[in-house]
Amino acid sequence: MDVIPAGPSRRRWSAEAKARIIASSFEPGANIAEIARAHGLLPQQLYAWRHDSIPGKRLASKKLGFVPAVVEDAGGSGPADGGGDEIVIRTARLAIHVPPGASEDHIARVLAAVSRSG
Repeated sequence: MDVIPAGPSRRRWSAEAKARIIASSFEPGANIAEIARAHGLLPQQLYAWRHDSIPGKRLASKKLGFVPAVVEDAGGSGPADGGGDEIVIRTARLAIHVPPGASEDHIARVLAAVSRSG
C-alpha cells in the first residue's frame, strides 16, 4: 500500500507574524517576491495581506457608492400650497436641503458641485 501525501497543509499565521511580514514589505526597496519566498508564501498572498491591512482601502478606491437613506414622517400632509415636502440629503459631512419644486437640473448641478469638492 502506497501513501500519497495530500500536499502542503495550510499554515496559520498569527496576527503578530502577519504584521511583521507586512511591515517589512512596506519598507523602502522591499522586494515582495523575496519577502514572500522567505516566509513560504506566494507573492499574491502577501499582496492580499497588504491590501487588507490598509483601513478603508476598498472604500477609498471607489469614487461613487451608496449611502443609507432615512425617511422620516414629518407628521403632516405637506405644505398648504401643495408644493410637496423638502428633501434633505445627509452625508457624514453635510446636509443638503432641496426645496419643494426644485428642478432636476438644479439638483443635479448642486450634487455635482458637492461631489467635485471631495
